[in-house]
Amino acid sequence: MTTDSVKQYKMRKDIASLSSKEGTAKDLVSIYIPRGKSIEDIDIVLKEKLDSREIKSQGATQNVQDELAEIIHHLKTRNGIPDNGLAIFAAVNLGAKGVEIRELIPPEPVTEFIFVVDNHFNLEPLRTMLREDRVVGIISMDANEAGFGILNGERLDVVDHITSGISGKTDKGGWSQRRYERERDMELTYYFHRVAEHATDAFITIQKVTGLIVGGPGLTKEDFLKEDFLRYELKNMLLSRVDTSFSGKEGVKEAFDKSADALKNIHSSQDTKLMQRLEADIAKKDGLAVSGLHNVLDVLRKGIADVVLVANNTGLIEIVLTCKKCDAPRRRLVHEEKKMETTQRELLVRCEKCNGLEYEVEDRDIVDALEDVASATDAKVEVISSEGEEKEKLNSLGGFAALLRYRVA
Repeated sequence: MTTDSVKQYKMRKDIASLSSKEGTAKDLVSIYIPRGKSIEDIDIVLKEKLDSREIKSQGATQNVQDELAEIIHHLKTRNGIPDNGLAIFAAVNLGAKGVEIRELIPPEPVTEFIFVVDNHFNLEPLRTMLREDRVVGIISMDANEAGFGILNGERLDVVDHITSGISGKTDKGGWSQRRYERERDMELTYYFHRVAEHATDAFITIQKVTGLIVGGPGLTKEDFLKEDFLRYELKNMLLSRVDTSFSGKEGVKEAFDKSADALKNIHSSQDTKLMQRLEADIAKKDGLAVSGLHNVLDVLRKGIADVVLVANNTGLIEIVLTCKKCDAPRRRLVHEEKKMETTQRELLVRCEKCNGLEYEVEDRDIVDALEDVASATDAKVEVISSEGEEKEKLNSLGGFAALLRYRVA
């Protein structure tokens, strides 16, 4: 069974491929179809679009009409819309006849029908679904104001802002001074409680965050953090405290900019668990783990591997040359930049089985190649995509490792 990490990895590759395509005019079609829509309903909508002024008023009309006609035909070959809906992208092949259709099943449910014609594909709904599990709350505060922001993937939003209402310092002297200081301390305590309440609303009730950054000028943030104003859930997920020049809304952005190192090491709990298990086993003399691509392929083929870990940036692909005469495959693992050079060289090598010299050639991502081998023994493949310590550790082992079912002497 394909793991979620592999599904997300493949989706990111698809998005990267689609994002590189640009139309000569507004002639690229993007459609998102929610579950519950019947093929017949979509057929009617697309036929209406085909005849609409919206399409006929745009440039490259013939391309768009051809694309819509091909999408309608394509949908009729389906048995229905998957549970998460469907994303379809269509473009007239540049330099060739015909329409290219790309169909993707989103990782999360599509909630509304979307139809867009533009000079690029509308990929933002998919990108939003694939945002890393990196939802971080940011508080930027001083004695006068506090701003609250949420970092969701790559998007930073200021979601709340309050002022303290605390009067400025005074130097009256004597009893008046001491009374003033007591009153100010009470006001500050009340303000800290309000900050904590707004943080709970923003970072737990409305949207759950997985980390917290607190910033601001001066010592106010330190006074706030050293007492038990924040709920324990938020206090336990504190990633960093940073000194900033500003507080409030401007301070939220500054705190984010100054927290790059802390944010780099946010990763999914699944990545963490797998890497902790890997490190523990590799450290043992007879641990149930191996590293390096050669060793991983060896334990996979022997059926010893339980889980294969692969970094998302190895740059490796598998070139498969299938003999046209006897269907015997020949496989080569190479870095992507060596693809053309390796393919040309391998095309000159005769088939070991029938001595033929004509091949069908395809190249596949290394994750697809590993999944094929793993599926024969029900092993899992997990892609480590988190930017930070987890992937760095795996890369230090060559980018490939496997957790074993048992150790073979």
